[in-house]
Amino acid sequence: MVGRWVPVVLWMAIVFFFSSLSHLGVAGRVPDWISHPIEYGAGAALVCRALDADRGRALTVSTALTATLLTTAYGVTDEYHQSFVPGRTSDPMDVARDLAGAAAASFLYRRWSMDAAAARRRPSPP
Repeated sequence: MVGRWVPVVLWMAIVFFFSSLSHLGVAGRVPDWISHPIEYGAGAALVCRALDADRGRALTVSTALTATLLTTAYGVTDEYHQSFVPGRTSDPMDVARDLAGAAAASFLYRRWSMDAAAARRRPSPP
């Protein structure tokens, strides 16, 4: 169970590291409306995986929502953290972009888990 959270913690550490940088270099050229949904979509998928205790069944809507909320809450703390980094600013629109990416990824993960569960229930061809 604890092992499922290791990728989530690593993702959080990577986000924290890049948020601590005053200048992002080449990565800073990617527009926020692209980078934030991808970054937080990846985080939400990892949280879904960590919360998915029974991989034989589809991820529940409440679990997908929980993953979305946890990931977005981390986005809020990330924006607050950036407000203290010289050369960086905190932008509420970034949190909205984080939410969009997290919600999309959580529900795509749910859809994938539904398809995988249905495939496992189908009888094998003779």
